[in-house]
Amino acid sequence: MVAVLLRLRFRVLANTLQRNPMQLVAVVTGGVLALGLVMLVLAGMLLASTAPPPVTQALVVIGGTALVFGWLAVPLLFEGVDRTLEPLKLAPFPLGTGTLMAAMFVSGVAWLPGIATVAVSLATAIAWHAYPVSAFAAIVLGLLGAATCVVGSRVTTAAAGALLRGRGAARAVSAALGVMLLAIPLAIAALDGVAVAGGGDPLAGFTAAVQVLSWSPFGAVWSVPGRIAMGDAPGAAVAATIAVGTFAAAAVLWRLTLSAGLRVRGERAPHPAAGGHLGLFGRVPSTPTAAVLARSLIYWFRDARQARQLLLLPLLPALLLIWWRLFDLDGFALVIGPIVASLLPMSAFAALSYDGTAFAAELAAGVRGVHDRLGRALAMLIIAAPATTVVQVAVAVLIGRVEDLPALLGLSLGVLLISLGVVSVSSARIVVPVARPGRNPFSAQPGAVTTSIFASYAVAAVTIALTLPVAALAIAALLTGFALLGWIALIAGLASGATVALGGVVLGGRLLDASGPELLARLRLLRV
Repeated sequence: MVAVLLRLRFRVLANTLQRNPMQLVAVVTGGVLALGLVMLVLAGMLLASTAPPPVTQALVVIGGTALVFGWLAVPLLFEGVDRTLEPLKLAPFPLGTGTLMAAMFVSGVAWLPGIATVAVSLATAIAWHAYPVSAFAAIVLGLLGAATCVVGSRVTTAAAGALLRGRGAARAVSAALGVMLLAIPLAIAALDGVAVAGGGDPLAGFTAAVQVLSWSPFGAVWSVPGRIAMGDAPGAAVAATIAVGTFAAAAVLWRLTLSAGLRVRGERAPHPAAGGHLGLFGRVPSTPTAAVLARSLIYWFRDARQARQLLLLPLLPALLLIWWRLFDLDGFALVIGPIVASLLPMSAFAALSYDGTAFAAELAAGVRGVHDRLGRALAMLIIAAPATTVVQVAVAVLIGRVEDLPALLGLSLGVLLISLGVVSVSSARIVVPVARPGRNPFSAQPGAVTTSIFASYAVAAVTIALTLPVAALAIAALLTGFALLGWIALIAGLASGATVALGGVVLGGRLLDASGPELLARLRLLRV
């Protein structure tokens, strides 16, 4: 049965790539990039093998931990799970959970990210080639690390998808946000011991941080060969136990979430609105802009494909704050505000893709493009502006740089407004394949991930270019400590951001008016 499912998966892949040449180009490009990344890691491991064992250990542990974090985080940022073996699709068939797990695991390993991950994991043996026992352990533990990456990715996407799916998505998102916000100060407090262990010495602090990572569920699997090379056999045994336990726990969690998904039979029926109640539509003015604003807000909190982005608002700051506390580098904390500011706009660079063919209703109603662009931008501002401000103020207080708050706010709010203007234009031209409503919000067609990443990179490049003047002012204010320069950066960020945002709304509206029917045809072709 596993072989049948795998043949089905790759046959669907081949048919999809034949039907859509652009996705084929994206797959080929992704393969080339993956090969280049693997070659770069091989060179890095060869270079690391010439360093003393503690240095090699630090490089391998940090790199391996980043790899695991990447597998956990990237699917949450981009639709990254193949939808061919989607549990909701296979629920009506008499498939065992174990069978489906095996098929999904092998299909994940046998595709570009999985192949690259296995190659990179095995490459850690090169770093320990001078120690034969460690090199052999690196091969065995590298395979375990790669398996943990794949299974962990399935767990995070399955759990988050189950959390977001259905009418309770808004409540689930709110609960998750509250838990994460409470977890941030607890995580920072737990890492105070690392700063104490460093004793104010950056090198000692770095060493202590590596020690923390090497005992964590994310880094233990990569630390075993180094412990063997340095003669720490008991430590290697304990780290190996943590690594095996982490994989086992992830597999159990995956089985539980997958079993829950297999119990679902078909799509959930929509819950009818109470007679005479229009919800948010009844609370906004009767104008096209307000109607689009209300619909966009409903989508952000009710559509799991967009609501998943809200989970990242506290998650990414928490991760960056942890890395800041581990390595005592303010750079990790200073970029939190701009990242949060750009997170929601960058996720909406192809927002019409989530509307799908429902966009036809807007065309039929004769809504002007500028009203559509303005309504969507205002809806995003209602969510992103308070989030950006709160996160930036909290970060400035945590890292003890309240005096730099004007410059930091100027940069963050400038990034938010500028990115809003850019995506107001890009989303009037770009459509990409996305998951259908009600399905796993993290699923994607083969090649769609690479297409989305390249398109988002292009949008991000334009945003960065337009943000450079404000960023230069903010950086100058941070480096010099000149208070007036910080206030100038704040004013410049708000002024330039508002200008770009309004310009993007107008230009995007004109593009939408000119190409609305064409966009609808492309949406139908993609079957989004």
